[in-house]
Amino acid sequence: MPYVTELEELVARFPGWSIWRSRAGDRPGDWYATRRGHRISQAEVVAGVCMTVAAPTLDELGHVLDQQTDRPMAQ
Repeated sequence: MPYVTELEELVARFPGWSIWRSRAGDRPGDWYATRRGHRISQAEVVAGVCMTVAAPTLDELGHVLDQQTDRPMAQ
């Protein structure tokens, strides 16, 4: 079985999100995820739905994305 990185695992778990890492000068920065294919409404914002989320580690980003998955989304 091929080795799957933590990033690849997150990308597979959250296909509706684009995940990337920022740069802080010449060093890696925080991890970010932005929703793809869905514009959030004002009601969703009030309910805590975010278009983009950030975390310092991939593990923490996974937790944030899990929380976002549990938020109510308009259909």
